[in-house]
Amino acid sequence: MNFQKYIFKNKSGRQLENIPPRTFKNALVIPVCAESEYLPRTLESLADNHGAGLDDTLVILVVNNPPPVSLGGSAKFAENRETLRLLRASQFPFQEGLNLSWIDASASGFEINLKEGVGAARKIGMDKALEFLDFTGASPIIISLDSDTLVERNYLAAIGGYFSSNGVKAGATINFEHQPGRTAEEDAAAISYELFMRYYVQGLRISRSPYAYNVLGSAMACRAEDYVRAGGMRKRNGGEDFYFLQALRKTGEIGQITETTVRPSSRMSDRVPFGTGPRISQIVESGKGPMFYNPEIFFILKKLFFLIEHEMATDSGSFEESISDIDRSLTAFLIENKFFHEWGKILNNTPKDKKKILWAFHTWFDAFRTLKFVHFCEERYPETSLMDAYGGLFGKSGTILPETARQSEKKLLEFMRGKEQACLEQDIF
Repeated sequence: MNFQKYIFKNKSGRQLENIPPRTFKNALVIPVCAESEYLPRTLESLADNHGAGLDDTLVILVVNNPPPVSLGGSAKFAENRETLRLLRASQFPFQEGLNLSWIDASASGFEINLKEGVGAARKIGMDKALEFLDFTGASPIIISLDSDTLVERNYLAAIGGYFSSNGVKAGATINFEHQPGRTAEEDAAAISYELFMRYYVQGLRISRSPYAYNVLGSAMACRAEDYVRAGGMRKRNGGEDFYFLQALRKTGEIGQITETTVRPSSRMSDRVPFGTGPRISQIVESGKGPMFYNPEIFFILKKLFFLIEHEMATDSGSFEESISDIDRSLTAFLIENKFFHEWGKILNNTPKDKKKILWAFHTWFDAFRTLKFVHFCEERYPETSLMDAYGGLFGKSGTILPETARQSEKKLLEFMRGKEQACLEQDIF
């Protein structure tokens, strides 16, 4: 693979400061935008990862902001300048315990485009990391973290161990649990939002979608080779993790690391247009938890995926008839998205192998198109309340939701965290 070609094509002009004297097996990238309150605790938790995992990991901070005028004032810009001053003077907390370098994406002429936001910051760091990774043996690992996210002492060891034991995986998401909120309202909002995230992934697992993984920029890692194959991180101010993982999944499998847990902050935030911070803010300000997708939608998907995998047909007429028997919303969505034309192209351009045809279908019916389908169905299958959604999802799949899990949202979240962990460890999804 021509890494130099990718590196040359994606040069940002921003330089790595405190350049390391050697190469590393891992690179960990953290976007930093006015994070002096949170970043020290994150670095402290990283520095607690003693041993080879820590020694083999280059940590890159991307201190970034859009132009101050679009930042809504100079306070965040000034905070970034102070962070950089302390780093350059080797005075930032816990700096000495890490192989720490940084990139100035804050100064005039080096700011981040407001529309590209955190995705651009991640990409700048990850692209630069390629220049300092050791490619002589197994593919090195690129890890994504956020500046307000805490990690456990076995974090780096668990990531390294996972990729050593799973040579075919392109990447992995990491087990996560949100930190408790600073207020009762914030805590309740974080619980509701995490339940929303886990519900959607559980629905995708039941449907047997290959895109059934949690999406968090603070809880993912990938092989450097597959990072390049996927085209690198997406420059988006929110959703960059979703679109990157979708592209990564098309290069290979995405697993789940269960041996360690990352703990993202539950703080309210408006730094990105959507994601954890904005959703928690929305819940707190409205006093209402999120509505949940109707569970019926995931069982429609399951029938479609089963049909594609087990009863695929070359006769377009009979195939369309089989699909129309599933659900009229599905038929309408597929027609609107010109699926039957695409299906013909898939059959004509893919070797006559069921696995390859199935994967060609899922490359077309990807994570974004899956989400589009879920929203398309909302008119016929309206959103529902949290407990009704979970009860329906488990009931229709033949699994009983325990009474203890129905007692409160907190109890349900405890159940879901435990269930997901156990199922992933046993590989029974």
